[in-house]
Amino acid sequence: MSHYYTEKPKTASNERMLRYTFKGKSFKFKSDHSIFSKNHIDEATNLLIQTLYVEPNRKKALDLGCGYGIIGTVLASYYEMDVTLSDVNERALHLAKQNLAFNQAKGNVIKSNGFESIDQTFDLIVTNPPIRIGKKPLYDIFKQAYQHLNDDGTLWLVMHKKHGALSALKHFKMFSDPKVVLKKSGFHIISVKKH
Repeated sequence: MSHYYTEKPKTASNERMLRYTFKGKSFKFKSDHSIFSKNHIDEATNLLIQTLYVEPNRKKALDLGCGYGIIGTVLASYYEMDVTLSDVNERALHLAKQNLAFNQAKGNVIKSNGFESIDQTFDLIVTNPPIRIGKKPLYDIFKQAYQHLNDDGTLWLVMHKKHGALSALKHFKMFSDPKVVLKKSGFHIISVKKH
């Protein structure tokens, strides 16, 4: 079985176009098999994008585990940020590049397993994390996010209550001001800041 966090998906390609609207701006995204939420923009990602607050003068952002690039494309197009989109799934990365182009947005798309190939720091890191990789690798990603944030940088993520959103909060001790910004349909939008 090919998972969305598989490096080289083996399932046959079956591309489709999806539409999305953010604050009155229309976007289109190409999706495919072996990509997370291939048939629609998933509720968790939508809640994260709609809730996310981009502070003034924030310039550099990372869409970590970008999939086909929804979050990164919105950050690049609507907020005009300098965005890096990263994923381990090569099919997802191919689509993320296309989706930036479809939406006249610019971004740097790189292959990386978590932060493995990322050596920059960012003002903002946003992720709908791959829960199914397991708790330890997931919590390691949170620790590494701290090291890849500029001072006063912010990490935003979404987790479902049944996948351990509340227990995950205990793993943000290195950050200041951890908070659950929104709870809806079991999803928790979490924001933590580096001071």
